[in-house]
Parts: sequence; C-alpha cells; structure tokens
Amino acid sequence: MKEFSFSSEEQQNEIESILRERKRKIATQQIVFSLILLGIIVIILLWVGKKILYTEFDGYINTDLNTLRHADDIYILETNKDVGDFVVPGDTLFSYVYSHIFYSHESTDSEPTVVVQNRNMRVDYGLARQDLEVLKVRIKELKKQLETEDHNIRFGLSDNLKKMKIEQELAEAEEQYNAQRRKLGVLWTALNQTNQAVKKASNNNNGFLRVQDMRNVELMKELGLVRYSIAVDSGIVTKVYVPELILVLRGEPIISIQSFDLHRNNVSVVAYVMPDQMKHINRNTTAEVFVTDDVSFNASVLMLGTRTEEIPGELRSTLSRDHTAVIVVLGVDTGQVIPFWTLVKNIPVRIRVNNIDSEMQEDEVSDYMMFHTTHGLIRSEDDPQPMQPILAPDSLLMDSLLQDSTQSVQSSDHPKTE
Repeated sequence: MKEFSFSSEEQQNEIESILRERKRKIATQQIVFSLILLGIIVIILLWVGKKILYTEFDGYINTDLNTLRHADDIYILETNKDVGDFVVPGDTLFSYVYSHIFYSHESTDSEPTVVVQNRNMRVDYGLARQDLEVLKVRIKELKKQLETEDHNIRFGLSDNLKKMKIEQELAEAEEQYNAQRRKLGVLWTALNQTNQAVKKASNNNNGFLRVQDMRNVELMKELGLVRYSIAVDSGIVTKVYVPELILVLRGEPIISIQSFDLHRNNVSVVAYVMPDQMKHINRNTTAEVFVTDDVSFNASVLMLGTRTEEIPGELRSTLSRDHTAVIVVLGVDTGQVIPFWTLVKNIPVRIRVNNIDSEMQEDEVSDYMMFHTTHGLIRSEDDPQPMQPILAPDSLLMDSLLQDSTQSVQSSDHPKTE
C-alpha cells in the first residue's frame, strides 16, 4: 500500500496560521480582561476617593405650610379655590358663617320672639298678597259683567236692577281692594322692621336661625351673616380639607397654601447625622444637597447638636443597630435658581459634605459650642472662661446691689450745697 504524506512546507504554513489565530484570540482576551480589571480598579478608586473626600447624610426638606384654621366652630358655605390654584393677596378662599347662629328646637316656644314675629309677618304678607290678587280678579270679572249688562239694557234684554246690583258689588270689591293694598303696605313696613331686628340680633351673635336654614345661602347673605376668608400672601393651594356646606370645628384644618416665598415659610434641610459622623460637620459647613442626581443646591448649617430623632425605617441600615441620629438643620443659600418642587415639604434628599473643607474650617476656627461641667458654656477647650451670661449670677447681682446701696448712702451723707 502506497503511503500518503503532506509536504513539510504545507504543514509548516498551517501550523503557523493556527498559532497566529490563537495568539490573536489570547491577545484580545487579555485586552478585554485588562479593560475590565482597569474599570473595576477605577470604580474602587472612585468609591474610596468619594468616601475620603465626601461624607453623605440622608435627610429631607422641611417647610411650614400655611394651613388655615378657625378659632370658632364655623359652617363652610362655599370654597372658592381648588388644589393647584394660585392665590394672591386679596383673593377669597372660602365663605362661612358662625355655627352658633343656628339652633335646634323641638317646638316654636324655643325660638326668639323676633324670629316668630318675622315668620308670622311673612305668612301674613303672603296671604295678603294672595287676597289682593283674588280681589283684582273679582273686580275684573265684575267689570266684564257690567259691560255685558250695559249691552243687554241697550237692546232691551235686561233692566237696571241687575246693573245696579253689579255696580254695588263692584264698589264693594274696589273698596276691599284699596283696603287690602293699605294693609299690604302696613305689613310690608312691619316686615322690613322685623327683618332689621332679625339682622341686628344676628350681628349681636344671638342665635336665631334653625338648623334647617344651614343650606339657605341666599338667606344668610341677605341677613348679612356671611364672612369671608381672604388670602394675605401669594402661593399655591396644596390641599382642601373640607367640602362645601359642612360644619368645621374649632382648630380643624380647612385649606393649606404653600407660599411662594419659601424663606418666609422657614424652608430648611434636615439631615440625619450619626454621632460618629459629627466630626465631619460644624457650624461653618457648607453642603451640597442632592434631590436627584441632576438637581442639587447649596445649603449652610444653621443648627446642629441640639436634638435627636429616630431615623425612619426606610433609611435605616440593616447591618446597623443605631436608629437614632443627631439632627442638623441647614438653610438654603440665597442667589440660587432651582425648581420649586425641590423645596416642597418632606421630599427626601442627600446631603454631601466635603471632608477636606470641613477640616480646614475646623482648623481655622473652633466653632463648636463646648460645655464645661463647672462653668457651663465656654469659648473653647484652651480658654475655659464662661461665656457672658444674659443674666448675672446671684453673687454678681448681689455685689451690684450692695455697691449701688453704698453709693446711695454716701450721697445722702453729703447733701448738696448751693
């Protein structure tokens, strides 16, 4: 059998081609692995550098909402603003009446006399108007009968007896009509007087309206009982707590308005700082507050170390047993342009502090309030002199009084000489 074999040159070329392909793949893998390793190292370095350069705290935005309440029990008639509406000074927010003008009763005996008279007067006036209308129709009908009777007499179909009877009835009806008109005028005058009496009683806070009258808005407007709540600042309505035609008890919220002047509403940033992180922040610290990764603003420390709060559950670390943090309050720096929504109440934020800047500020000036167990508040550890108190201690006060009394005695021993 004849043996078959490749030439040595072809085999050499094939082996070299395979080796080149393998080296290319290995080089590609090495580059990829090197880039991945480099990326991991960069991420670790950035993370470590961030931890070294910055300290971050969780927190939230705090601002005072203008929630309108009333010192008395009131009955809301109409609400003039809805959620999202803008208000300016002078806008009417809602109308109301005091609830004590209403009363419930089982019989008419519990009503004030002026109310009974006013109601009876309205009934009498209404009946008198109806009687006047009846008389007007009666007179019109008698006049038609009289015209018919004149026509019959002209053609000899009737005599004057029936006409005379109709004329007599017409005269009596016209006399009754005139008397009823005079009576209606008297009733109208009396009704106006009782209306004024009712209005005066309402202004004197004498309850007179029935509970059934609560929904009669026009009646209360006519009697001058309606009061109005007026906006005193520009803002946006964030919540309306009550509907129309409802009783609101004293102190219950009615409507909330977020003022456009947030500094007037004491806008601030509240940060949760763990005790071991207090070294990174002081009263001269300026921080960057992040609402999102793209939206941030600057804030400066206003207060620190005067109270603590329990960290909310969603902000607690599962590996930490520390659930209480020192509260640091920061004020928003002026001269910044930021979205209005970033400063609404309770929005969560991250507060970032530059550790290097904090250390430099701490080296330049010792701004922590130190407490000496003997002297109280002191300037610094190196100068344990008590800070100037607002009121002098009892000993200093007594010395001052003794000195004043001594001077007074000396002056009395040496009277004036003219």
